Amino acid sequence: MSSKFRDMWLSGKFALDRFKDKVEDEREIKEAARALHELIPESSKAVYSDLQLRRGQETGRWLKSLSEESPQQEESKQQAQAPAVDTFGATRIWLDALFKEFASLTYGFNENAVGTDLFVSMERPQVLETKDETVWYNPVIKSYQGRLTTRYWSLFARGDDKKISVFIFPAEMTLRFKSGQTGDQEMPPFLVAEQGQADGKPTWKIQGESAPASLAPFIAKEMFGDLIRVASGKMSENELFNSKSDAPKLGENVAVGFDANAQPKSQAEANTGLDINVDEMSVFEACDILDKVIDKELKRLYAEAGKVEPASPQAQNARQQISAAEAFRMRVVDAFENYTQESHSIVGAETVAAGK
Repeated sequence: MSSKFRDMWLSGKFALDRFKDKVEDEREIKEAARALHELIPESSKAVYSDLQLRRGQETGRWLKSLSEESPQQEESKQQAQAPAVDTFGATRIWLDALFKEFASLTYGFNENAVGTDLFVSMERPQVLETKDETVWYNPVIKSYQGRLTTRYWSLFARGDDKKISVFIFPAEMTLRFKSGQTGDQEMPPFLVAEQGQADGKPTWKIQGESAPASLAPFIAKEMFGDLIRVASGKMSENELFNSKSDAPKLGENVAVGFDANAQPKSQAEANTGLDINVDEMSVFEACDILDKVIDKELKRLYAEAGKVEPASPQAQNARQQISAAEAFRMRVVDAFENYTQESHSIVGAETVAAGK
């Protein structure tokens, strides 16, 4: 039976394929890959394909209409007064604006999604430095990346000093993507913001249309909505490219027709008691139990937040507690991903060294 961290562990067996030909049990890897692939419903695959096509064809026209609706004079004035930043600094500013909106959208959306496979966790962008081993002097490459995750899907944003790419892919691919084995050619981005120069300052364009940070609220709504549409496998035509829509509301203006009662229960949800034999427990099973405990705490916190006035000190305290619980959950996920990647790499390296 499926469980969140067991799926992550199994995905590591075929995500890190530099040892794949030498792994002791290839059959287990293939079975893990097939089992994880079957977790993705056909409806989600269909929505993914449709959205990817629509993003390429219609995003430019949508941005152009936004620019006409939202005069940019005030922003141009602010940009003229702002201190100059380098190209990578401009990337950080753009992504920070996007994830600031994601944070607000996530909180409002999760009020209805807590306890389902569509609950969204957010990891704010961080600087990642890697060495380019293909060049003899090993230059350091900087990127700025953050993500949103549901049970089975991830939205991953990655920027450098030239462009920002936003991807949506099955969660099973996360380790492969983070390890650098899947690039833009294998997994084309959903959205690309390309950096240019105007009056000596960085500018941004998507599909040839201006995309300044002031449009982050609209772009964030669209990308957040895309993640939920794909993850739920449900989409209505009137959900797309609506600049005046409210924040995404599950079953109302995003993933229309979603039924929380139809969501399958995970292995962790089935384990309601704490009668645990620690000697027989694996790391991923322990993490699944912790994830379930955090989920129950989040349900309680959201219920408490819904009983008080939104502007009250009690509501602010509840939001801070929710934010802390979600951040803790993401740290657990990130730590387990690192553990999985390193563990499989070590085992693979030992297998190669032994000549198996």
